[in-house]
This record gives sequence, structure tokens and C-alpha cells, in this order.
Amino acid sequence: MTIKPLSPQELRVWHAFRLMHEDVLARVGRDIAQATGLSGPEFGVLSRLAALGKGEMRQQTLASMMAWDKSRLSHQLTRMQERGLIERRRTDGKTVLVALTKLGREKLEAARPIHAASVRRNLLSRLTQEQIDTIVRVSNLLGEED
Repeated sequence: MTIKPLSPQELRVWHAFRLMHEDVLARVGRDIAQATGLSGPEFGVLSRLAALGKGEMRQQTLASMMAWDKSRLSHQLTRMQERGLIERRRTDGKTVLVALTKLGREKLEAARPIHAASVRRNLLSRLTQEQIDTIVRVSNLLGEED
């Protein structure tokens, strides 16, 4: 099967999409790291555990929510466990629960206002309401299953 390469216009759209995403995430992650010592991925794990799992959830569920493969999540959780941010425990032979520690909760609470301010500064304040609405519509469209 021969696949037609992306046209110059299609490449511009693809690169613009990726660069926008990567740039904003990098700036927000840098702000969080400078203020709290948490990396962007650590903040992502901690915030999902707190908001969606009430402080704990199955490791496999967390991997799905993060859209990470098992190996990437496992390595990330090992680093976070070594730093005292989370703990993992087996509930039966196969299920692993990931839970926030007291330190993890404290770091997350310190990072939340930094995250909010950074998202506002690096994304929301740079856009009109119409542009924000468009991003939300496009995101919803792209998130739909085929």
C-alpha cells in the first residue's frame, strides 16, 4: 500500500498543533518545577490521584488516564515512590494501588496555585474567548472515537 506523504499545508497544521502543545506544557511544567520541585509528569500523576481517585487508584487505571504505557508509568511511579510522593501496595495477587502520601498531598497543594497562574499566563490570557471556545470544540472533535 502506498501512502501519500503529508502536503506542506498538512505539515504546517501538524507542526503548529505539536509546537503549541509542547510549548505550553513546557512552560507550565517549568513554572511548577521551579516553584515546587515537582516535574510536570509528577504533577499530572498527583493531580489525577487526588481529583479522580480520591487519593488512590489502581495502577492500570492511572496508566489509562495518563495515556501512558505500563513501563513509562512504572518508571515514573518508582521515582515518585523514592521521593516519598506516592506509595504502591498490592491488594491481591495482581492489583496494585497507587496512593498519595502526606508529602505528595502537600506538594500537590503547593503546586496547584502555581499551575493555575501558569495556565492563565501561558495559555488563557493570550487567547480571546472565541479562540478558547474554538480550541475546546476542536479538542472535543478530535477526542471522539472514529
